[in-house]
Amino acid sequence: MNVTLYRAGYAASGVVDVTAGRPSLQKGEKMEDIRFGIIGTGNIASKFAEACALTPGVAAAGISSRREESGQRFARENGVEHVFIGAEALVSSPEIDIVYVATPHTNHFEHCMLALRAGKHVLCEKPMTVSRREAELLFAEAKERNLFLMEGMWTRFLPNSLRALDWIREGRIGKVRFIDGIFSFAVDPKAPKRRLVDPACGGGATFDLGVYMVEMASYYAGADPLRWDGFVTEYCPGTDAAAVIAAEYPDQILATLRMGITCEAPAEMTIIGEKGRIELPRFFVASEVRLYEGETLAEKCVTDCELPKGFCYEIAAVRDYLRAGVTESPVVPQTATIATAEILREMMHRAFPAYY
Repeated sequence: MNVTLYRAGYAASGVVDVTAGRPSLQKGEKMEDIRFGIIGTGNIASKFAEACALTPGVAAAGISSRREESGQRFARENGVEHVFIGAEALVSSPEIDIVYVATPHTNHFEHCMLALRAGKHVLCEKPMTVSRREAELLFAEAKERNLFLMEGMWTRFLPNSLRALDWIREGRIGKVRFIDGIFSFAVDPKAPKRRLVDPACGGGATFDLGVYMVEMASYYAGADPLRWDGFVTEYCPGTDAAAVIAAEYPDQILATLRMGITCEAPAEMTIIGEKGRIELPRFFVASEVRLYEGETLAEKCVTDCELPKGFCYEIAAVRDYLRAGVTESPVVPQTATIATAEILREMMHRAFPAYY
């Protein structure tokens, strides 16, 4: 594959552009792929590009990097056609339909706004922002420009997440009373990844894992929290090592959510009702879901949703949204993103007011 290199303000560099001059879609022809441009060259961006290759009707068409070498390497390793030096070059390209933002948390607002103001749809890694205000500004911008914007809470699209939700709606476990979740891992104490521990990147348990905990608890509760409280322990100034959130949802549903970055623990979520419970081991990939009626295992479903495959469900949904002209996902609505951003920010502000 020929790789086309772009710089902000410049045309392609002397390499043949293999996608130039595409004809417009004629009746009876195959629908054009939805072309994703990726900002960020980290591991999650690579997994996303792999997932695009596995999903019909989409393509990872471009990668943005501050350094040409890393952009070219990402393109070669992930089958991406266009390399853009700088995010501005990518968002202004006619070769891109939608921008996937995969930079550190604290850069999300800047890159999302850049893309929206360039007239591009946006799918942003979670958490979309590190404050309610930033999220509100982004959704307002998208609405004004009639553009699609969604936080990438990919777990909500997984088959077993949907299956668990169906069981709840069907009354298989009766009225939901409790949601219990834990998500914790141990960073390398000698050489932790910067994005996980640096407050400048929005590091720590709350921002990195809390977004999963709150948004998936809300997903199963069917609403955003009515009220909540929480506590954190310190990893370093501005970064939390562990956090716990207690939340109350409508219909008297209570949730206890724990997260951490200094100890290994099973990533589990359990939804407990008056007649049974649903267990989701490694709930964030939802490869397995178990339904208990009373203490009897009534059903168990296993689906391989490890990355990159797990991203395919979200990507396919976004593809269909864009083709249908939908600008807000009913699965990850802006209300969920905004409510969660407010909770996470307030948690960190209480613990580290000098940083948040």
